[in-house]
Amino acid sequence: MTTITNDIKNLESLFSKLNERFFDNQLEVPVITVSPDVHGAWGWFTTWRAWKTENNQKGYYEINICSDYLNRPIYKTAGTLLHEMVHLYNKINDIQDCSRGGKYHNKHFKDSAEAHGLIVEKTEKYGYSSTKLSSEAKQYLDSINISTPKFYRDSPKKLKKESKKSSTRKYICPCCNTIIRSTKDVYVICGICNTEFKKQE
Repeated sequence: MTTITNDIKNLESLFSKLNERFFDNQLEVPVITVSPDVHGAWGWFTTWRAWKTENNQKGYYEINICSDYLNRPIYKTAGTLLHEMVHLYNKINDIQDCSRGGKYHNKHFKDSAEAHGLIVEKTEKYGYSSTKLSSEAKQYLDSINISTPKFYRDSPKKLKKESKKSSTRKYICPCCNTIIRSTKDVYVICGICNTEFKKQE
């Protein structure tokens, strides 16, 4: 039976292989999680040790891959994981790679990313944040046995709001065509024409 647990195991295995190939096993093993997109990103890295255990009070960093996008091609999922691994590398090596609330990727990020299997492009809003696997990284990925994740979170489609039926009633004076509206049934005489307003259905 296929479960999301298998997908996380595959991501952990991919982390291990990428760590060996592109970081010489220098990276600490983080907790890898899968959860919905709340940041508008493919994934993210926690810059603090978010996870603690009785045996490791120092704690573990976290890399999250957004569940909404697990169904992307494996190159893209691996590219997201490697991107977050670069953040982890920079963190443990005291390299400040982001500013503006952690969203703007600076040149330090670019240099580290390009040294560890990624191609980097600059965006106007987020700096050197746009990354994809280098040809070397793709060749390496082709040489190892990594399964494409089976599960992904199906985000609810935006539903069109049903227009509520108006609760107001429209009344028109049959003589001068003056219009009035009311939220309940009323009996009104036009002060100009001395004529009863007629309700419009």
